[in-house]
Amino acid sequence: MAADVSSTVTLSLQQKQKQKQPVLRVLLIALLVVLSGYYIWVLYKAITPNVSLAYKAYYIKNQTLYWQPKQPNLTLKLPIKLKVTDNVPNLSRAGWSFDTSNNMRELTQQGGLYFTLPTAPAANIKITFTLAKAQQQIKPLSFTFNHHQGTLLPQAQGKTLVAQLPKQQFLSASQQLQTFILTTPTPLQVTTISLTPTNVDTLPMPHNTGHLNQNTGNVK
Repeated sequence: MAADVSSTVTLSLQQKQKQKQPVLRVLLIALLVVLSGYYIWVLYKAITPNVSLAYKAYYIKNQTLYWQPKQPNLTLKLPIKLKVTDNVPNLSRAGWSFDTSNNMRELTQQGGLYFTLPTAPAANIKITFTLAKAQQQIKPLSFTFNHHQGTLLPQAQGKTLVAQLPKQQFLSASQQLQTFILTTPTPLQVTTISLTPTNVDTLPMPHNTGHLNQNTGNVK
């Protein structure tokens, strides 16, 4: 009699355990789904952070030399003259020296600017690099502007380097970074960079296009 009772209790426990197993399985699957969804959301937020262009360029992509919260979109209003000895947030991290001296900042190898514009320019933009002193032997220097390749030409006995940026090469969206990267075989001692709209085509503008390495300045 006792054996029968024991067998009945054992069978009852086994039945209860079998009933619990599907419930546990469902709970585990639900937990996995929730965790997977959470980590996918975290990964998405990491890939597409809701931060300003300036924050992303400085902290995430390591593109810019300085962080400036007062210019969240790195916007420039034309015409403009940038004094490069200031902590200009548009300067690339690549190429530019962090320290300045004698009212100039040195640019070596590859470096340039990252910026946005409130609206697309209606005319070509003249870009001028002014140097601390004239360099008589300076040669034309190649640059890449977005997907446009051109040449900066020496002017004023080597005191300035000038080029025109074609208006059609500017990115149309106000939240897209315009990227200007200059290549120089010898260091340049730069004092200012000017961007000025111009309707006069006084400079040759090579119309080659090429793929811009957007990681220049990691200098993603």
